[in-house]
Amino acid sequence: MTSPVVARSRTAIFDFDGTVCIGDGPALVYAQRIAEAHPSLADLPDRLARWSAGEALAGFEGASDGYLAVQAAASAAGVGRDVTDAAFRYARARLAAEGLGVTTPPAFPGLASDLRAAGIAVVLVTNAPGDGLDRILSLLGIAASFDEVIADARKPGGLDGVLDLLPHPVTHARVLSVGDIWVNDLAVPRDRGAATALIDPFGRGGGEPDARGSSLDALAPWIRSWAGIDADAGRSPVTSS
Repeated sequence: MTSPVVARSRTAIFDFDGTVCIGDGPALVYAQRIAEAHPSLADLPDRLARWSAGEALAGFEGASDGYLAVQAAASAAGVGRDVTDAAFRYARARLAAEGLGVTTPPAFPGLASDLRAAGIAVVLVTNAPGDGLDRILSLLGIAASFDEVIADARKPGGLDGVLDLLPHPVTHARVLSVGDIWVNDLAVPRDRGAATALIDPFGRGGGEPDARGSSLDALAPWIRSWAGIDADAGRSPVTSS
């Protein structure tokens, strides 16, 4: 990122996969592509589907999302990085072309609109490649939900650069980071003083977020409270720094 994030007094940063884009289809295509190349991993798509439904499976310990679970299994089986990288690119291309059944959380479009109306910049920061991302956002119906989209972000380290370019201080009251992987999405903002909200449907996420929920929809009331737009509860913006 070479230009400053849109100039507003507060910023909410959202991850992409597993946060505003949900569904197992892309990771399952990734697993299937690797299984086709390596017969010893023929059961990988089935195992991934079971793990994604909440089952604890050997070989997937510590994985934070479907992509990482597949990558861990492939690495343990001796699959080369060239194969996994090609399979990942294939899955992302299929996602951009077909959607693969992904959706956006029902609460997100309205939440993003309300955050922006309250003067809070809504920024998408993702490690996903930029190629095809606009198409995916359009398929999800959220192409207009962001003030800025940053792809190929190289999180977690890349988040420092994003935070450095914000037009305001990084404090608990001014910056919120929302994601489904503690290390990639939240650890750096938390260390810098930002508020954090972790999507953790099966209690695998670890970390010490300010809020933890099974989905973005479950976290939406807390996010609205942080923003000071939870009118029904009469709450005020978070003021700690």
